[in-house]
Amino acid sequence: MPQPDHLHINRIAIVGNPNVGKSSLFNGLTRAYSLVANVPHTTMEVSRAPVRIDGKEYEVIDTPGILSLDLPAEDGLATREILLQEHPEVIILCLDSNNLKRSLLLAAQVMELDIPLVVCLNFIDESRLKGIGINRKKLEALLQVPVVETVASEGHGVRELLKAIHHASIVETAKVPYPPFIEQALDELSACFPEEAVPADGFLLLLLSKAPGIERYLRAQYGAAILDKAKTIGARAAGRGKKDIANLIFEERSRWAERVEQSIVEHTPTGIGRFGEALGALSRHPVWGWAVLLLVMYCTYLLVGRVGIGILVPLLEDRVFAPLNSHLAAAIPWEALRDFLLGDYGLLTTGFENALGTVLPVLAMFFLVLNLLEDTGYIANLCVLSNRAFQPLGLSGKSILPLVLGFGCRTMAVLTTRILESKKERIIAVFLISCAIPCAPLLGVSLAILALLPFSAVVAVFGVIAARAIVAGLLLNRFVKADLMPDFIIEIPPVRLPNLKNLMIKTYYRLKWFTIEAVPLFMIGAVLLFIADKIMVLALIKKGMEPLVGSLLHLPGAMVDALLLCLLRLEAGAVIVLKLARIGELDSIQTIVAVVVITGFTPCFANIMAIVKELGIKTAAWMVAVITAAAFIVGGLVNFILRI
Repeated sequence: MPQPDHLHINRIAIVGNPNVGKSSLFNGLTRAYSLVANVPHTTMEVSRAPVRIDGKEYEVIDTPGILSLDLPAEDGLATREILLQEHPEVIILCLDSNNLKRSLLLAAQVMELDIPLVVCLNFIDESRLKGIGINRKKLEALLQVPVVETVASEGHGVRELLKAIHHASIVETAKVPYPPFIEQALDELSACFPEEAVPADGFLLLLLSKAPGIERYLRAQYGAAILDKAKTIGARAAGRGKKDIANLIFEERSRWAERVEQSIVEHTPTGIGRFGEALGALSRHPVWGWAVLLLVMYCTYLLVGRVGIGILVPLLEDRVFAPLNSHLAAAIPWEALRDFLLGDYGLLTTGFENALGTVLPVLAMFFLVLNLLEDTGYIANLCVLSNRAFQPLGLSGKSILPLVLGFGCRTMAVLTTRILESKKERIIAVFLISCAIPCAPLLGVSLAILALLPFSAVVAVFGVIAARAIVAGLLLNRFVKADLMPDFIIEIPPVRLPNLKNLMIKTYYRLKWFTIEAVPLFMIGAVLLFIADKIMVLALIKKGMEPLVGSLLHLPGAMVDALLLCLLRLEAGAVIVLKLARIGELDSIQTIVAVVVITGFTPCFANIMAIVKELGIKTAAWMVAVITAAAFIVGGLVNFILRI
């Protein structure tokens, strides 16, 4: 329904294929921040931010990547709904200049929506280095819309894009020519609608293609009578063609995109980029790829352990927190308040200091590595490397992407599983993410703990994590009811030299988000432990858990504190393990067992809510119960084997 004038919002939608730089463009236009990575499907949720252009207020929308409007994945449905229901004033169509034909296939559909359009030709710097020359003016003439060359990650072309947006208007854009019977069907469909509310050809073509959800949208917007007429016309048109209408429309768009690409692109032989291609191929190699992965793990272990734990954490303790705590202890005359703030479960010592003094510097090092791997394109190559290994677990290669993204954030990784068409695959992927994939904060602290031990401890712990994932996957693949298993199709992005500025900005924002989200939970956990200790509940819990923690795992009673904090944030519990290991209260075997238990312990609250959202409360309940029980069973087995 149209909005009243006083509620009307001028919207600009940034649309494009996955991994074409939409989020970088959003950041450059709005000065807000949406996560950027050289990995498909990084943007799963819609981001919005205001911007003023020549005195006019707009809301800029960063939409999830979409390959096509007629066969979108679940995340792509959000993009299509924005275009059809919110009807933005301007669309910025972001094209990948390195993969122009694929981008032009989407452009063919977007131009048929009759919405003012500006085309952004992104990654133009990479194209030139590869010897790909694109005639911008000719493309502008062929599409009949403004075309702006950009390097969104560096902000190049944003000013020109703003000018083009200001002057954007509905013009007679280039349209794909279709066979006469389809054009006739479009005319007949147009006649079904009130004259003042005739949809654009792009919408009518979605009807003819029987795109998922379009008939439901038509019924809601225009009523059952118009839907029945439209279905009759569509059936009549389908009987006139020798091929399925959806396939025929796709073929015509594909031929159009190929003609446009051939007329505007010139290739010049160049040696630039061959090193990146070779490095990408090495990362995907069935043998050497695993060696590269082991090297990446070792470098991460060194950086997090030597720099994070060896330099940054002691520096903050000695120069910031120790003097601050000493000053506060001297300044506070009341023993009860000193105990509350600075005691064994103090608000500042267990809460604030653990979060900012221990986790934050470790995370800074880990996020630098993670962001570097994302921006170079290594993550997508890792997905390809892992594809064959994960098939026996009931997973296609496409599901590797959510699993790998779980190392950044389990919650977002669970939400990313909506790109998987198979329900069985989604269940297995969600379980493995929540059971065997440590998120960035937990992984960073875990590596910091293991950095106190030889590298063989890292290999042992991650070997156990891998074995846990394999066993869980095999069992789920056997007992979860089978359904569709789609082919593995993923675009491998080019290996790119990361931009240092963007690397630091992304690290800053990830640390900022962690601080905003986690620090309050660390402090809440400290307060709860303090209260539980004072009213003797903590002692009762420790006594009740002694058979598990003491007898089965051979861990000290302080490990109960860690497990209780894990219920709020897993890394909050891991910090307790780190401190116990640093002061020598855990030997090497106990340290390994503690890390194994925590990395497989009950998912954090946000992770559980994401599971409920994606799979329902019953599935979430049995997953949490099984994962929690498995953490103690696996920890007990590891303890038994290491002590033989």
